[in-house]
Amino acid sequence: MKTKKEQIIDLWKDAFGDSDAFMHLYFDSVYRDENALVVEKEGKILSALQMLPYTMAFCGEEISVAYISGACTAPSEQGKGLMKRLLQDAFCEMQQRNIALTALIPAEKWLFDYYRSQGYTEVFEYSLKVYTRQEYILPAKDLKVSPVEDNPAADVYAFFDKKLRERPICMLHTYEGLGTILKDLSLSKGTCFAAYTSDRRPVGLAFVLPPREGRTPECVLVKEILFENEKVRRRLLFDITKHYNILKAVYRMPFYDGGLITYPYGMARVMDRERLIRIWSEAHPESCVSIAEMERMDIKALTSHLFGYPNKIAYLSLMLD
Repeated sequence: MKTKKEQIIDLWKDAFGDSDAFMHLYFDSVYRDENALVVEKEGKILSALQMLPYTMAFCGEEISVAYISGACTAPSEQGKGLMKRLLQDAFCEMQQRNIALTALIPAEKWLFDYYRSQGYTEVFEYSLKVYTRQEYILPAKDLKVSPVEDNPAADVYAFFDKKLRERPICMLHTYEGLGTILKDLSLSKGTCFAAYTSDRRPVGLAFVLPPREGRTPECVLVKEILFENEKVRRRLLFDITKHYNILKAVYRMPFYDGGLITYPYGMARVMDRERLIRIWSEAHPESCVSIAEMERMDIKALTSHLFGYPNKIAYLSLMLD
């Protein structure tokens, strides 16, 4: 009889078709038996999901998050309500673990409707910007840009963590999590570039996927870019496009950093109403929305309100999906 982990790996392969390299990375570095919930019959797992533990910066405090990953059901068992049952079990487990919030990224557009039916609502979006290199505009010469190793230096992680925490609502990543992100990026032939001052202080990071068929021609995709100031941003993007010998880079940014159009990305569902209402109220003492009004909101309305939607102040990036 195969173990729980082995059966979930088989189920994952059938559902998602990920490469063996990615699956080795995920199941060696991220997966834990205690965070996997399953529906089984006669010892055979029919449906599974993982509740990955994360921390989120929320209104000046840190909250616990259960990020739903790898939710899948065997093809022969789909349409029987197994995932709905599994999610309800997950909500009960989250409450026992004192989890404040659950979040996920739907794998397909139609799944947004499905997860809405389970109490989730859209709160995470992103904007895209285009950078075009102009050779006559020389970047800052006092900065140096170079690739980051899969095991990043402590000061690189410290900069990464600091910039994430500066966002009003944002998922955080541990040092080990950043290492896994970098390894996943490498599997896609991507590179993380860091900008350093003359005394080797990191002041910028960019997580880059190279040009590929099906993407905007002659363009790199920057999945995330963090920078101390505009001078650093321009130097990073200049050197990245130079590295790939192309002129353009498309990069993701939060809407509140100047985006014009946003794209739906992730969803959330409040689990600990009392705690999140308290944190939000303390951070917004001048709000005209009272605690009593928030307590009367249904779960989707409350989640939208607490996460600043539709003003789009919550941000989610670099998840392993």
